[in-house]
Amino acid sequence: MSEYDVAVVGAGPAGSSAALVLARSSVKVALLEREALPRYKTCGGGVVYRAARFAGLDLTPVTERPCYRAALYLHDLGRHYTVRRAEPLIAMTMRDRLDLFLVERAVQAGARLLAPCRVRQVAAHGRRVRLDTDRGALWVDFVVAADGALGDVARLAGWHDDRLAIPALEYEMPVDDATLLRFAEEPRFDVGMVPHGYAWVFPKAAHLSVGVLSTHRGAGARDLHDQLARYLALLEIKASGEVKRHGYVIPVRRRSGPLVRGRILLAGDAAGLADPLTAEGISYAIRSGQLGGAAVAQGIGDAALVQTTYHTDLRREILPDLRSARLLATLLYERPAIRRWLFRTWGQGLSEAIADVLLGARSYRDVWGLAVRSLGRRLLAPAR
Repeated sequence: MSEYDVAVVGAGPAGSSAALVLARSSVKVALLEREALPRYKTCGGGVVYRAARFAGLDLTPVTERPCYRAALYLHDLGRHYTVRRAEPLIAMTMRDRLDLFLVERAVQAGARLLAPCRVRQVAAHGRRVRLDTDRGALWVDFVVAADGALGDVARLAGWHDDRLAIPALEYEMPVDDATLLRFAEEPRFDVGMVPHGYAWVFPKAAHLSVGVLSTHRGAGARDLHDQLARYLALLEIKASGEVKRHGYVIPVRRRSGPLVRGRILLAGDAAGLADPLTAEGISYAIRSGQLGGAAVAQGIGDAALVQTTYHTDLRREILPDLRSARLLATLLYERPAIRRWLFRTWGQGLSEAIADVLLGARSYRDVWGLAVRSLGRRLLAPAR
């Protein structure tokens, strides 16, 4: 097959966003997805307002529960902070519905969906790339690899994987009406209970998504299961039916070196662009997909131009915030004494600032600057 200019591999938020931009630019684009859609995708399913802003779409049709409040609990401090906004801070969804919704927008714009379609081999041939798939060979001018944390394309194309991928465990739990009502309006995040990480409860339409994650790559499955069991006991959450248990990894540090190699570009989790503070990956998956699609549409005949454009845009819009988020994550998860001081003296203000980031109204660079100034004032304050 050779009727396409670009192949986008992976029909998650990054791939669908890239395909939409390319199709709107009159590029002939194939969107390859290894599974038939809709398909279950392990994910907390909380879409922050920042992601909806990036997408430029009303996500109401796939929102199970809009949440205008969120709560942060600091267990080693014995305090909690609640933030409220006029817009939904987090729109609760299921990834099968969200991903299909985004794919349909790309298809309506002119992208061709090929699913199920798994890529087996990737090889550059001069100014073309050959993808060997279980549907046959596909020849294209450019490939956007958006096939997620465990995707194959980057590996097949020769990238070294030095992303930091952190482990997470989530239970999809049916609960009784009283328990669902108890958590219905307010997703919660608990810090200081899971070593080097946090726990969460997300209310869905008829069940709860409850999970834990560690920012340490070496955290074992048994440890996460034990921590989640303690969390459920603390919150007195009991399942009323079959629990679906899912483990997964989240890449919170990007691959070193170029994210474009020859005529292949990496976006989203394949590149390692999840938020290091919250481990939320949808926002920067959407935005990196958009930037990657635009760079390919602009320079499809010039691989060097694609690389320059994409990296320039990432450095302008995404990478500085990821660096600041990583510094904040170090304070939150690795420096408990500093975390306790920051939240004891500035807990509500810091929570409000992070909420503004999730809305897309503020940057992590701003929040890091506020944290540094607070720490500086502490160090310069006269001893009492």
